[in-house]
Amino acid sequence: MKKVALITGANSGVGLATAKGLAKAGFDLILLVRSKQKAEASQNEILQEFPDTKIDYEIADLEDVKSVIKATENIKKRYTKIDRIINNAGYSPDSIEFTNEGYEKSFVANHLGHFALTTNLLDLLEASGEGRVINVSSGGYAFGKVSRMFVKNNPDLGGFGAYCDGKLANVLFTKGLAKRMIGKPVLAFSLHPGVVNSNFGANFTGFSKWFTALGKPFMITPEKGAMTSLFLATTDLPNVQNLSGEYFDKSQVKATKNKDITDENIELIWQKSVEAVEGIV
Repeated sequence: MKKVALITGANSGVGLATAKGLAKAGFDLILLVRSKQKAEASQNEILQEFPDTKIDYEIADLEDVKSVIKATENIKKRYTKIDRIINNAGYSPDSIEFTNEGYEKSFVANHLGHFALTTNLLDLLEASGEGRVINVSSGGYAFGKVSRMFVKNNPDLGGFGAYCDGKLANVLFTKGLAKRMIGKPVLAFSLHPGVVNSNFGANFTGFSKWFTALGKPFMITPEKGAMTSLFLATTDLPNVQNLSGEYFDKSQVKATKNKDITDENIELIWQKSVEAVEGIV
């Protein structure tokens, strides 16, 4: 039986490159995207190169946790196992917006949506016998602060801080998940994909747009940006089985550097995330 990988944000950039790499490695795919049009466009592009891949999709907006929960319920009706979840989608906000519940939108998309997606599919990951969760974070995690993460309608929050908070949450979530899966056949990893020339920053205006445009010639391709995710998804189990919870860069374990990465905060973020998701749904 072929392995099945679920990937978010597979319609462009690193996500699409990752999806193609998984298809090349022999995985069937579930794409979680925001619209049917984007899903079908990605599906068609992948099938042109890898026609033997079975590609399914679910429509959900990671900023809308209710839609994510609905997607997981639909997936459970069609699948008895999932072998990989690649939480790839994410963005940096050009301006700060809040959900009806008061959470900053990019934090919901970058972290809470993926938290809800993954925790609601843990039984399918366990059924794989070798499940892996791969959370695409960023080197920006180093500037994140736990103290800002769940402050509702925070008037002092800026776009860069919000992005970094979400990426720090990815790292903390990974470590919390790895701890909870000890003794179970599920591994969790976070990673920095590199500074990628993709659609990242396409929503920027003003100085941010100008600064991002200046940096594009020095950025790596989406294919290179997908390499660490693909390594973690496809490498033989002995290569990673003792590395659950670790943060990777260029397919190697890299030490994390943020004073907020503590055992206390790992537990705090998990509990706060559970409470936030329950409060939304």
